[in-house]
Amino acid sequence: MYTHRVNEVCFPFSLNQNFIKTSSTSGYDIERVKNDTLILCERISGMENDKLKRFYLVREQKLFSEIKDEKGESKNQVANEFYTPTLKSSLMLELNKAFKKKHSNFKAKGIITIDLKNKEINTTINYSNTSDSSKIKRVKKVIDKSYKLWKLDKFEHLEKLEMPFVLKDEKTKTFRGISMKFFTDSFYQLDHFYGGDTRVIKKAGEYFNKAIKSYQNKDYEGSIKNFTKSYELDPKNIDALYNRAAIFFETGKLELACKDWNELSELGQKKGIELLKNNCKKTTYNNGYK
Repeated sequence: MYTHRVNEVCFPFSLNQNFIKTSSTSGYDIERVKNDTLILCERISGMENDKLKRFYLVREQKLFSEIKDEKGESKNQVANEFYTPTLKSSLMLELNKAFKKKHSNFKAKGIITIDLKNKEINTTINYSNTSDSSKIKRVKKVIDKSYKLWKLDKFEHLEKLEMPFVLKDEKTKTFRGISMKFFTDSFYQLDHFYGGDTRVIKKAGEYFNKAIKSYQNKDYEGSIKNFTKSYELDPKNIDALYNRAAIFFETGKLELACKDWNELSELGQKKGIELLKNNCKKTTYNNGYK
């Protein structure tokens, strides 16, 4: 679920039994469909199963209702990606309008408190790397005036709803503007959400290459360390996780290998599921790990 939804893009497709064909070489297998859940798996000609993505879809209202029940009767609650009001128009657009051409490079993180009882918004900035207080005041002013932009009908049972966020203003040769992500205090997640910070992804690739060289030189500890850094920087690069698990297994650290294979299996990786099933007992990879 998103706080703001852009216009959706339509594309032609055909449905043949459990396969959704979107092009001559690709589509999606329907692996599971029930009243409230749908699991899709990519099918791309020439690509191995473990390189394909899976999509686990749950009916929006079901998730919302479950979270609402979990949160109970409290009148002051914290929103998350599946329990959130939506915007009638983009808050980022309003911020960019307010800054006009006065963009610069700064970051900020904070909390938006929607006061449903008094029909107002209060914005708290917990961190900023700029010493120019006028920029932060401008951010607060725009967000504080945004109450009418929010669709709040599902939250009428509350008095206050908090939403953490991070924000970045950038001014480069190729881009100028403000980007924003809710439900996090991580600037890395903000960059990753908008396609990933190329510098971070490049750094992840450098660690991956170092890990390969370390392994070739039989420096297994160094290889594990570098695969770990690579995966932390770029979680989409699951090859780093597969390779780390292989080294754990090769060096007799079965519990650690099983932990990685378990994570891969939770990501829907068929090879990861197979390795976990064939090499690990459930107690092996659950003992001592979350």
